[in-house]
Amino acid sequence: MKGLIRNTFYSMENNIKLAFLMAGFLILTPLITREPVVLSMITAVQIFIFIANVGTSLQADEISNWNRFELTLPVNVKSVILAKYISFCILIFFGFAVSLLTGLITVVTVPSLNTTSLIWGYQYGLTQSITVAAIMFPVMLKIGTEKNELIILISAFFAGIFMLIVAVLLAPWTAGINLRSGLVGAAALSVSPLLLLISYFISLRIYKNKEDR
Repeated sequence: MKGLIRNTFYSMENNIKLAFLMAGFLILTPLITREPVVLSMITAVQIFIFIANVGTSLQADEISNWNRFELTLPVNVKSVILAKYISFCILIFFGFAVSLLTGLITVVTVPSLNTTSLIWGYQYGLTQSITVAAIMFPVMLKIGTEKNELIILISAFFAGIFMLIVAVLLAPWTAGINLRSGLVGAAALSVSPLLLLISYFISLRIYKNKEDR
């Protein structure tokens, strides 16, 4: 299991370094602007930057034929797929950890900022990252990674649709459809791990079908 996780991170090592560099640069945003919307979106972007590397990792596996070789390893199918999903969670954690530094600087430098807006940035970023991972991995597993950038964009679009659906369902309690509502953000974030769990079982089924061929 540890070896499988290491392999995932080895294949996107350079991209992760770049993600840390970009997310680290964005930490300085509170020193440049005090606009609540900008600051909340920056934290969301910092979280999402890392999960966007998944496509690179899967494409590297496909080019090197690792995705075929791993079928012959003395590990069960569940371990192979679980290792991928653990890697996703680690990437999301990386983004969240960096964004916490942005939040800390924001609280110190912009004491007048409404923390509700900042919290929404975390809710949106985490929901977007979890949902994108849940959607794109089984898709790439099924059709390949040749168009991984497009798949990530489409996954991000559907992640946005997911939050919109939550906002519509909660409209009676948020005085209309309000995507920036804390209630909508909390509800979407609470449901997104379920989507990731469903995605895991779908990916497991797809992988088993590949192994049987």
